[in-house]
Amino acid sequence: MSNAVSIRSWAGRISCALALSAASAFTNTGSTFGITPEDVPNGTEVPVEEAHPVASAARETSSDRAEAPSAGSIARRGEIRIRARAALVIDIQKGEVIYQKNATSPFPIASITKLMTAVTYMRMNPDLEKSVRITRQDVYRANWTKLRYREQVSAMDLLYATLVASDNAAARALARASGLTMKAFVGRMNETAASLGLSNSRFTEPTGLDAGNVSTAVDCVALLWTALQDELLSEILLAREYKFGTNRRTHTIRTTNRLVRDTVSERQWEGVGSKTGYIRRAGYCLVMRALGDSGDDIYAVILGGPTSRTRFTDMQRLLDWSMKDGDRPGGVDG
Repeated sequence: MSNAVSIRSWAGRISCALALSAASAFTNTGSTFGITPEDVPNGTEVPVEEAHPVASAARETSSDRAEAPSAGSIARRGEIRIRARAALVIDIQKGEVIYQKNATSPFPIASITKLMTAVTYMRMNPDLEKSVRITRQDVYRANWTKLRYREQVSAMDLLYATLVASDNAAARALARASGLTMKAFVGRMNETAASLGLSNSRFTEPTGLDAGNVSTAVDCVALLWTALQDELLSEILLAREYKFGTNRRTHTIRTTNRLVRDTVSERQWEGVGSKTGYIRRAGYCLVMRALGDSGDDIYAVILGGPTSRTRFTDMQRLLDWSMKDGDRPGGVDG
């Protein structure tokens, strides 16, 4: 079975589970959950929450590593306090939606975009030993990069820099390494999204600096799942640290995900793949896979967190809560 067929089948099961949970919650509470009427079984009508407006294509000047003032409301449900605008937690093996908040509403996703950049590049059967020269266009307003003009970097090292350190110049150079123009590569990104059934995702450039890169929590989970099916990308997304050399210097890069970088012995789970993101219009974002001590295989997304700290605390609470045995509180919020 091809990845495209399997991800469509998987996405269909998740959409069905989301629809059932939303319809059930609507019957009990009258709330709205950001799903479309056609997703609801048996003709149940559920009001559609207004989607977050797609931001204009104006260039952002922020990065994953910036900090923003604390803002936004706190959503509460049972034991969970989630400050992000959207969130989703699923058990991938059971196809069970554990928690969702605005999971089908589109939002800017910042550097989570780089997952699609990497997936698109790898589907072109690239030469990973190819040496790529960093151009002025790569570093221009890149905001976060360790690379410098005229450095020679292998395509393999560009992949690591793009996904581990969220290096914007590396993502641009990787798109150029495909042999396509930037416009053509972005077109290929959107074609890849369509082939995977990510119908609510749109991409405008390969870094995530542009707020026109939008997706949903459901699509972000599917995108991470797809990336982890590739053996090399799975290895890269597991890395906490990576060293590589160019014609000028040796670089040491570290993951931008604090939950992976900082090991905590008492956790009931281990992070085994993730991608962070931040620009001002997107807020703080994180998509992550975690394996539980008891065999749980959980995928979780945070979109639109108000600060970097709350992005990680929201994610840790969701994962800790999801790994607990016994009954959970209701898993629909919003």
